[in-house]
Amino acid sequence: MKLRAAVSCALALILLTSPVTVIAQSTTSPLAVLTELERALFGEEQPGALLARVQAIEIEIFGAVQTGPVMTRIDRINEFLSGSSSGLKLLLNLVEWGFMEKLTGNEPLVARLERIELEFIGEPQPGPITDRVNQLMMYIWGTTKLDSAPVKVPAATLVEIQILTGVDSATSQVGELVKYQVVSDVLVDGRIVIPRGAQGVGKITEVVKAGHLGKSGRVEIDFGTVPAFDGKNIRLRVAEKALERNSRLDLAAGASIAGVLLLGGPIGLVGGYFVTGQDVKIEAGSKFFVETEFEYQTLGFRLVPAN
Repeated sequence: MKLRAAVSCALALILLTSPVTVIAQSTTSPLAVLTELERALFGEEQPGALLARVQAIEIEIFGAVQTGPVMTRIDRINEFLSGSSSGLKLLLNLVEWGFMEKLTGNEPLVARLERIELEFIGEPQPGPITDRVNQLMMYIWGTTKLDSAPVKVPAATLVEIQILTGVDSATSQVGELVKYQVVSDVLVDGRIVIPRGAQGVGKITEVVKAGHLGKSGRVEIDFGTVPAFDGKNIRLRVAEKALERNSRLDLAAGASIAGVLLLGGPIGLVGGYFVTGQDVKIEAGSKFFVETEFEYQTLGFRLVPAN
C-alpha cells in the first residue's frame, strides 16, 4: 500500500506540473481555412488572392478548376486531404507503410508524395495528386481502398516503442528532441490502429544531473504524438499502466526507464535498478512501453481490399 501511495503521489505531482496543450478554437473564415490547407499541402501559406489560390490547389489536386461557392470548394479540398476513409493523408500513410513499413507523417503532403514517388518509382510523377496517389495504392496494395472500420482506442492503451535517440542526464539538455518508433502494431478489435514503424518525436522537458550527497540524475520526456493509420495524432505518455508493465520487462534497463521517465528517481518498485548518485543513461535502441493519454475515435484497418 505504501508503494501504491508513493506512485500515486508521484503521478499526481507530474500531472499537476506538466504543461497542458491548449487547442485553439477553429475559425470558419474561408481565408483562415484555406491557409491551414496550404500549410498542410505545401508547408506554408501561398501568395495571391483567395480565389486564385483555391483554383491553384484544385488544379494541383483534381487537375481542373472546380465549380460552386468558394466555401464549398474549400470544404471539398479539405475532405480530400483529411477525409476519414479516403483522404490524402490516410492514403499516403498506407502507401508509405506498405512500401517501407514506416510511418512518418511529419512532412507537407506534396513533399511527402514526391519523396515516396522518388523512392518507389524513381522520380516524382506528373498529373493531379488524385491520380498519383491512386496509382501508388494500386502498385502497392492492388486497390485504392483497404478494409477499415471505426474503432475506439481506450485511454491508457499500451504502446511498445523503441528509443532511437540516446538520453543521458549528464549530457542531455532541456529542449532536445528524442526520436522513437512504435515496435508492435497496436490493435483494437483485431484491426491495426497504430502500425509498427510509426515514428514520433519527443522532447526533453527536464534534466537533473547526478550530484553530491547521493542525488540521482533525472530525465523527463514529453513523448508528443505518433500518427495512426488514418492520420490522427495519438498522444503518448508514461503513466501508471505503462510503469507497471515496464516493471515486468526481462531487462533491468526496461524497469529503470519507467522510473526515470515517470518518477524521476528510485522509489519503491524500481528502486533496485538505480545506484544512488549516478546519472541516468538510456541507450538508443532501448524498448519499453508508453500508453495513450486520451481516448480516440479512429479507423482500424485489416490490410486487405475492402469488400
